[in-house]
Amino acid sequence: MVVACIALIVALGGTSYAALKLPRNSVGTKQLRPSAVTSGKVRNGSLMAKDFRASALKRGPRGPQGPKGDSAPGAIPRVAFASRGPVAPSGGTSIGVGAAPTDLVGLRVPVGTSGYTASSGPVTANGPSRLVANAQAVILNGAATTGNVSCRITLVTADARPLGNYVNANIPGNNGYVPVAVSAGTDVEAGTYDVRVQCYSDAPGMSFHRGNLTVAVAPRS
Repeated sequence: MVVACIALIVALGGTSYAALKLPRNSVGTKQLRPSAVTSGKVRNGSLMAKDFRASALKRGPRGPQGPKGDSAPGAIPRVAFASRGPVAPSGGTSIGVGAAPTDLVGLRVPVGTSGYTASSGPVTANGPSRLVANAQAVILNGAATTGNVSCRITLVTADARPLGNYVNANIPGNNGYVPVAVSAGTDVEAGTYDVRVQCYSDAPGMSFHRGNLTVAVAPRS
């Protein structure tokens, strides 16, 4: 009788042990009761935002406001312009072009001054930028023979310096005229810049009648 009882106890104990030892990968979603997994059973940092309902996630604090767009260095392209017609339509006189470089069109001249029909004023770069200028000057030759004229674009800061080489043009005599086109570009830092068109000629009878200038400043990468 004693032996039988001992055998029964051993048998029951072995059965309980076998029932508690689960095979590997035998527990899945179906075996878990609702709310069986609590916060204490989840490893910190193991869940992602997609594991939660949108309503369960709280919005974080608002960050500091960024800088205003037009104050960020080199953020906004700028355009400046000027146009001058000393003969028409203002009824003024032409401007002589001699042996010394003569300023013909510039940004830093108010509208209505000496035949200026348009002017935006100097152009400003907010940061490291590329400055590109395009201009045209109509030059007339009042002499009887063909003469040569040279024009360039000049950047004016603390001093005047040419942006590019002179463009040379032959102007036919007897009031012949040629629209001389010039363009140039350079890298600039933050600052305000005046740009001018200059021409000169060793031939007699050369004069400027009208012209225009456009300057663009764009951020430099």
